[in-house]
Amino acid sequence: MAVDINAGKRVREVSKITRPRKYIAGMMSDSLRNYPQASGSCYMPVDALFELKDELKKQDPHVSLTSMFTKLTAQALVENPLVNSALINGEDFYVYDSVNINIGIGLEDGIMPCVIKECQDKNIFEISDELHENIGLLKEKKLSMDKMMGSTFTISNIGMFGAEQATSILTPPETGILAIGAIYKRLCVNDDDTTSIRRLCCFSITINHAAIDGIHGAHFTMSLRRLLKDPAQYMGL
Repeated sequence: MAVDINAGKRVREVSKITRPRKYIAGMMSDSLRNYPQASGSCYMPVDALFELKDELKKQDPHVSLTSMFTKLTAQALVENPLVNSALINGEDFYVYDSVNINIGIGLEDGIMPCVIKECQDKNIFEISDELHENIGLLKEKKLSMDKMMGSTFTISNIGMFGAEQATSILTPPETGILAIGAIYKRLCVNDDDTTSIRRLCCFSITINHAAIDGIHGAHFTMSLRRLLKDPAQYMGL
């Protein structure tokens, strides 16, 4: 006899999931089923990034923390090319010169991709303007498929929703994804044992352990930490 799984429950509404939601569900299921994933997290100070953002926004109002994270991530991938890669069919390992970063954009239909291509050759203003334009088109459902595909690495900026830390699922066939948490002020102990209040952000890298090892993800994280100390020189200006 069939069991009514909704017995004793008041149902608000019933609907079929959307095609975008079904696509995302299939991709995430494939990722967890076929990719051995390993993650690591690290809190890093981002005070210098905040100061630089205020300066850059005077020249371009579209500059945001997300666009700045995108540019710094691109530089970290240039320094650690094995993370900017893909493992195809479990055999062919592609390492890319193109740094095409997918930024997940939260919409009603779910997290939709917005890909900024060749980030390694674009300055912060070019990335900021392109990201602003593409997000607008994405919200209007007018963004072309070419600008939603072809990524080599993904950024998931969960911080804008207040989440401090998360472990993101890889976007097949990419080797890495970076989750960026919310930024909070914390009391920190400095190297000279003095204390100060600093802005800290948690960065969580997830890798495909079939393609690379944890040490490669760690080297990427170390590069990002160094870049955040003096971000101005890595904005491509």
